[in-house]
Amino acid sequence: MTLISLLLVLLVERVTTKSRYWQAEFYSTKYATTIESSKWLNSSSKSWALIIFILLPVLISYFVIQEFTGGLVELVLSTAVLMICVGCPNVRATYKCFLEAANRGDLQACSMYEEQIKNGAQDQTSFGQNLVWQNYRHYTAVILWFAVFGAAGAILYVLVRDLESHFSKQNTAAAPQAQLMLNILDWLPVRITAFGFLVIGHFSNAFSTWLGYLPDPAVPAKTLLLEVSKKAEEIEPDENDCTEEPCTLVRLAKRNVMFLLVAIAILTLSGWIN
Repeated sequence: MTLISLLLVLLVERVTTKSRYWQAEFYSTKYATTIESSKWLNSSSKSWALIIFILLPVLISYFVIQEFTGGLVELVLSTAVLMICVGCPNVRATYKCFLEAANRGDLQACSMYEEQIKNGAQDQTSFGQNLVWQNYRHYTAVILWFAVFGAAGAILYVLVRDLESHFSKQNTAAAPQAQLMLNILDWLPVRITAFGFLVIGHFSNAFSTWLGYLPDPAVPAKTLLLEVSKKAEEIEPDENDCTEEPCTLVRLAKRNVMFLLVAIAILTLSGWIN
């Protein structure tokens, strides 16, 4: 059922534009606002308070779906949850607008879309690298959590990711706690995703970088992923074509998603994944 849900969702997500009711951010923003309005999270709050807020919807979804385990209803519910969790229409729209601006030679608009995709980040990553990072956060990480833990796993990752983003923007006291939780949730998926870059890209160039970061728990997930992606897909700079770098890296990210789906299919057929 896991593989069927993944294939259905990725197919539908590719050919349609989701309304806000099918986007995780719509619900996570409302949930974050509810948490803030409760005043239960402040500078004196313990980490367990945020953990309870996060686990509550995760456990509810888990027990609800378990009531219909093994049947068509479970497939429908899991697929619906995954449909909400996967994807980021805003990033896709920004990328499309960037390509349109580049094709008509509007470099000022291209620069504006580059800043928009950074979402307030102050690093020096390129437009294409930020697309790789967003692809990981909204596709591959969600897919991996769903493949191992089902719909509850996808909800867990997406909720922590969105709460961390919301709390950081609002500069709330719970932001460091959410960041720590997200770092823990990202530790293994980002290394699996980076390994996929090795397999589908230049293995010999990127392997030493991936291996060097592998045992380091302190390296940020974004740093690891982007450093490996740069080595896995060498790009010749072209001053006359600003679309070369983002398009090449987007193709790398898409191939990696396909690689993960193949790996999940093999694990499903071998009985490792239900």
